[in-house]
Amino acid sequence: MTTTGARGAALAERPRADLPVTPMVWQRTDRVGTELVFPRGSRPSGSAIVAGSRAYTLTWNAEIAPGSDVTSLHVRSQGDGWIRELRIHRAETGWSCRAEHSGDAGDLAFAGTEQLDAIDPAAVLLLADSPIFIAWAVRKLGLTVKSGPVTVPVVRVQVPSLAVVPGSVTYHLVSPQRLRITGDRPAATFELDEAGMVVYQAGQLRLAR
Repeated sequence: MTTTGARGAALAERPRADLPVTPMVWQRTDRVGTELVFPRGSRPSGSAIVAGSRAYTLTWNAEIAPGSDVTSLHVRSQGDGWIRELRIHRAETGWSCRAEHSGDAGDLAFAGTEQLDAIDPAAVLLLADSPIFIAWAVRKLGLTVKSGPVTVPVVRVQVPSLAVVPGSVTYHLVSPQRLRITGDRPAATFELDEAGMVVYQAGQLRLAR
């Protein structure tokens, strides 16, 4: 093995640095929007403002178990004349979900789900368009370059509707700083830092710190 190859192999398998505990900000590049996240401890929180034809604000609070496993999420989204609120939680017996609606949100899908039984009890919980949930998934799955593609069940909270959608996603750590995600949505590639935090997605977002 060449020196360059040995260095690359060592980088691929060395432990990830700790995830940041200081506030983080992502800027959207596909449209005007910003997400601010406070990742400290087992109860991180975040908020987002997104402009466009259906502008909305969003706030969330999560509960994180050891190993970066997201076990609970409380989300509130608000637009022009409407408000949505969702609580989803995983217990030993499966998932529970409660949604509330106020106002007229037009053609937005209803928040929550009527198919809780379709959600795998071990599913990875994701909040759509929130990069830190991707970092937590990488941690939870223990992904390395040698892992190759890893397919897992997920439960995704869509935004701004807060509809809960079960599915399947394949995570592939192509290199220590590049993650490719495929599955039930269009394929996406993310650049990561040494801790596994998303720092860039072409045409979509970038970490502004």
